[in-house]
Amino acid sequence: MNMTPKIHYLKSLELLKHLDEHKESSFFAVIDNKVKNHLPQWIQFSPRIYWLSNPELQKNLETYQDIVDFFLDQGIERTSVIYAIGGGATSDLAGFVASTLLRGIKWRVIPTTLLSMVDAAIGGKVAVNLPKGKNLIGSFYHPEEILLCGDFLKTNSPADILSGEGEIIKYGFLSQEVNELIMAKKPLEEIIEACAHFKMEIVKKDFKETGERINLNLGHTFGHAFEHLWKIPHGQAVLLGLKSVFQLFDLKSSLSELAQLMKARGVDESFIELGKFTSIKMDDFLKTIYSDKKKQQAKLRFILVKRVGSCYVEELSSSELKKMLEANEDLHHLFGVN
Repeated sequence: MNMTPKIHYLKSLELLKHLDEHKESSFFAVIDNKVKNHLPQWIQFSPRIYWLSNPELQKNLETYQDIVDFFLDQGIERTSVIYAIGGGATSDLAGFVASTLLRGIKWRVIPTTLLSMVDAAIGGKVAVNLPKGKNLIGSFYHPEEILLCGDFLKTNSPADILSGEGEIIKYGFLSQEVNELIMAKKPLEEIIEACAHFKMEIVKKDFKETGERINLNLGHTFGHAFEHLWKIPHGQAVLLGLKSVFQLFDLKSSLSELAQLMKARGVDESFIELGKFTSIKMDDFLKTIYSDKKKQQAKLRFILVKRVGSCYVEELSSSELKKMLEANEDLHHLFGVN
């Protein structure tokens, strides 16, 4: 197992200096073309860069093979370093290449989206997608370093920022420190750094998600279903997942906390108004949830909040969940029930 990476929050000039110091021939990178103009000219014209035009669509075995061939043609060696510069799909793909090429090459990640800065680029999970589903081929492989730079947020669309805010608000339930920073309306850069360090501390204790790391899945059991069925951004799906699960288990204090955190981060409650989405067939919803990777044998696992900084797990069978959904009037419009 590779060592836990260091996290650095750098200003733009500090990041450029770091990159210039690693300008030697061992520098290889997989980069989202979207941020090309925000990088030094020597990187823009380097022959050792594999540029991604659409990372989400390219996170597959075909692109993986193409990157491997490209790097081998460019003379990559085991002593080389691969940089991943982009959002979560870019780091997933580049990290998987690094974990497997020549039996493992060092890599570093520079996340450029808010979502990847606080979540996707941290934790050592790397993977590619298959037609049968997301992240079905992958490994746990830490980068050497995670270099955070808030200047890349300028490249994010409003939808990108809102998606990242969904994960930040989730951290507001998991970490007392993040909660306090959000409620005090501290600068986004300060909140990003706190979220990243909090996740890394959890990962240090539970690298392969056999214990405490499962708490990071708060809001994801329903959230992944919403993301898949409605084709909405990940962070929005997580917030919808939080709201609907809190409603399902009648956690009024958690619903109140969610509203307060969203208000503090300037996220309008209409962003997670379930009524504005098309209704879902109950069987489709249950099938999607049941196929989610967080099921434990025949049980579905839900992360719930006791209080800020303290979570617990409830397990339900598919039939138990269906009965609870049918009995919960707050969620009837999800399934077109009058």
